[in-house]
Amino acid sequence: MAAAAGKDGYNNSCDLKTARLWRDAALRSRKLRSSLRQLTLSCGDQDKLILPEDLGDVEVLNLGNNSLEEVPDGLRSLSMGNLHVLILRRNKFLNVPSAVYELGRLTELDMSHNRLGCLTEAVGLLSQLKKLCLSHNKLQTLPRQMGSLVHLEELDVSFNRISQLPDTMQGLPRLRVLDLDHNELCSFPQQLLHLPALEELDFSGNKMLGSDCGGSLPHGIRTMKLLKVLWLSSTGLCSLPDSFCSLGSLESLMLDNNNLCSLPNGFEELQKLRMVNLSSNAFQEFPKALLQLQDLEELYMSRNRLTVVPEGISSLFRLVTLWLDNNRIRYLPDTIVELGLLEELVLQGNQIAILPDNFGKLSKVNIWKIKDNPLIQPPYEVCMKGIPYIAAYQKELANSQPAVKPRLKLVLSGQKDAGKTMLRHCLTDGHQSSCIQGNTGIEVTNWTADVERGLTFIVYELAGDQSYDIINPFFLSPGALYILVVNLKSYVSRHFYKSVGYFLHFISAKVPHAVVCIVGTHADLCEEKEIEEKCLDIHHQISLQEKKDMESLQNLAQTVDEALSQNYDMRVSNPHAAFYGVSDKNLRRKKAQLQYLMNNRLQILSPVLFVSCHDYSNIRRLRDKLLSVAEHREIFPNLHRVLPKSWQMLEELHFKPQELWLTWWDSARLGLQAGLTEDRLQSALSYLHESGKLLYFEDNVTLKEYVFHNLTKLIDILNVFFQRDASVLLQKLMSDSKIDELRATQLHHYVEGFLLHGLLPTHIIKLLLKPHIKTQEDLQLILELLEKMGLCYCINRSKSKPLNGATAWYKFPCYVKNEVPHAEAWINGTNISGQSLAVEQLQIEYNFPFIFPPGLFARFSVHINNHVVHRSDGKFQIFAYRGKVPVVVSFRPSRGALQSDVLSIASHASLPNIWTAWQAITPLVEELNALLQEWPGLYYTVQVLCSKCLKRGSPNPHTFPGRFNVISMCLCAYMTLFSHCLLCILDIAVNNIFSV
Repeated sequence: MAAAAGKDGYNNSCDLKTARLWRDAALRSRKLRSSLRQLTLSCGDQDKLILPEDLGDVEVLNLGNNSLEEVPDGLRSLSMGNLHVLILRRNKFLNVPSAVYELGRLTELDMSHNRLGCLTEAVGLLSQLKKLCLSHNKLQTLPRQMGSLVHLEELDVSFNRISQLPDTMQGLPRLRVLDLDHNELCSFPQQLLHLPALEELDFSGNKMLGSDCGGSLPHGIRTMKLLKVLWLSSTGLCSLPDSFCSLGSLESLMLDNNNLCSLPNGFEELQKLRMVNLSSNAFQEFPKALLQLQDLEELYMSRNRLTVVPEGISSLFRLVTLWLDNNRIRYLPDTIVELGLLEELVLQGNQIAILPDNFGKLSKVNIWKIKDNPLIQPPYEVCMKGIPYIAAYQKELANSQPAVKPRLKLVLSGQKDAGKTMLRHCLTDGHQSSCIQGNTGIEVTNWTADVERGLTFIVYELAGDQSYDIINPFFLSPGALYILVVNLKSYVSRHFYKSVGYFLHFISAKVPHAVVCIVGTHADLCEEKEIEEKCLDIHHQISLQEKKDMESLQNLAQTVDEALSQNYDMRVSNPHAAFYGVSDKNLRRKKAQLQYLMNNRLQILSPVLFVSCHDYSNIRRLRDKLLSVAEHREIFPNLHRVLPKSWQMLEELHFKPQELWLTWWDSARLGLQAGLTEDRLQSALSYLHESGKLLYFEDNVTLKEYVFHNLTKLIDILNVFFQRDASVLLQKLMSDSKIDELRATQLHHYVEGFLLHGLLPTHIIKLLLKPHIKTQEDLQLILELLEKMGLCYCINRSKSKPLNGATAWYKFPCYVKNEVPHAEAWINGTNISGQSLAVEQLQIEYNFPFIFPPGLFARFSVHINNHVVHRSDGKFQIFAYRGKVPVVVSFRPSRGALQSDVLSIASHASLPNIWTAWQAITPLVEELNALLQEWPGLYYTVQVLCSKCLKRGSPNPHTFPGRFNVISMCLCAYMTLFSHCLLCILDIAVNNIFSV
């Protein structure tokens, strides 16, 4: 009796729980869809899905995302009800359940994302179907009874393995939409030519076989006169038949990623076309037929072989989108500015040097890409800022004389004691130098290399000490010439990477396709044979490193190609497959990124030049080499950039004042002397900032009121903070002769705290910068600037509460040494009492196989400060909170040549609150992604780690790359823990955060 009572109690409890689930689902369904009576059910914590008894009024039943292998009992009873829509997507069905075939009143059935191997003839029983979705399954054929679904209007069988269609398919008189994307159809099915109502057809991803060059379409395609949308991407087409031009109803046409080199005669008759995509084909000439499609709104011709854009492009006056990137276009026609409705103009990866006048007419353009062009008019820095800045430049150029002032940035890089300072003096002074001490920081010098031609180099000598790693990257920029200095006397082959290879990776990651000259110093201390052997070894090792890097990138590209050649369903069905769950679109994007890295390798000049401060003939040979390379227009087009005379005058006027900074109004007065009114000053300052002549942050509320024109003084200030020499710091602090012993002890304490923990109070900072800082305003501006650059942050300044006279303390994360965050319990997955936390951990890893950007972790530490509270920093780890949610940022340096550097962002929360963990890490991920955009030549991968593996302490947790299906599909612990609605939320979250 007791057992029976207990059983009854258990059943009542389950019934109550089930009833509440139904009630909650019903409430949600009323909110989601008021026009139809809809019910969405989830298994939740139950092993089996149970249908409620009274579903007679339900019109839409959603049982998706439940991992069902069988439909719940009672589904057959709905055959006499009002059920019209049944959703069974994202389950585990191997076949269509027989109960489904008995629902004869269904008008819509969705069984996508299952494991269906076949569709039986019983499908004919669903005679009222209007919409049938069977995408992302394993279907190899369709039954003949498909032809009996005479009411069918939409059919989606994309991402299957269908190799042929039944003859009866042509008996679908109402079929309007047919999706055959990514199947195994090797020719265009004749059945499609007899579908009288077909308006939309997606046949992409089916590799058609035909002639030697690829596939073709049947001449009978002319019968498909109602077609409005036709997608034929990645089908292997090498030509289109003339009969194609009979498809007069076409509005959208996708022909990208084929082998087309021309369009058929009569293509201009397709006057209803609004969108044409011809990207990734073999067009060498712009198709003239396109110019007659006057209603065209979107045109994509990326990744072809175009060299000229015709003047007649202006006839496409309704164009809103024009993509011409990655061609061979050398110039744009003047008429392109007449396309006044353009909103997207993509021109990157061409050979354009000069933009047409009146480019500002394209004022509606909001998506603008122009990088990787040899731009000189307007200069690259102006073009990258966007159309308004181009318009301002051209307007200014029209109002003042153009000025060409050849000036090139020259950057000296290399290890400490490589001889950079001596080399700089030998180059710039024009004579032998033998008693010059090495530099202790970053130095900048103007060098007039050729007086007759007015050729000037701005020489930046970067510090070789590792303490400057965080600021050296700020001085690397496109369009500069780089000298990598190597001490030949101390060079040994086994330390090649430390003295040469690392710096090549560093420059390549920051400035892809940069020009690098290798210079060996201290040649006077080496025998002639030793010089020859070491120079040859450096040259050989550079070749080996370059070969290894290229092979790695090629292997990655091959892996992407192999993944693209697979059916998407094969990738999504195996969590251990390469690029598991990543869409074809994102794989192509990754392939383009890898192709960019392979196409933009460093331009390393050969041979290795060797010099000595005691033999000026070699210095003269180096000077001649630098001048010869600098004047090469194809290598340095920016040397011949054309500027408005007023902009050049403004630059020269800003060099005269000796103050640390100018107010906006001070700068405006100088602008008036140069002939620039206030409304024209902004563009000029923006150019000078982008080209590295001064600093002007127009996006910062505080800093936009100031112009930092004295870069020499700013560099001196940076040198104070990053030389890590206690004696020098103390000397600056104790310059006052009146300091007593107690005060001296305090200053010693501050210096020790700075070098160990990176902490300094503002009054000590003011003392350190005493020669440069004269007022409190100077100090606040410099600290604001350092924070903007990601070098330090205030640790006791609240967002809402003022300090009220308390001393502000600043932390420089790059100085943190041995501190360990106070988060051991969280990191080990236990609470204070030692019990394991029942939480799910979210961890995102960024892997850097070639090089980790120097200073990135420290700058990231500064940038996240506004997003976190209660933080505790270690050398390679930060523990903090986002609200009440813990977050941990960690860096793990590689421990060998085969390992990658890893930066991870992690959080955790209980299962019902898992969404809060995603919300906690999202802004941190965005900050990191923004910093990584400063490194266009850097290769890295992003992965989400399997929560189940992390929970059980696996040393090699499973990872999910690219656009992620995240924790849901880990084979190591195939999920029973998460509810499926939660997985959908996580999937959406990750897709919003990442793309490949």
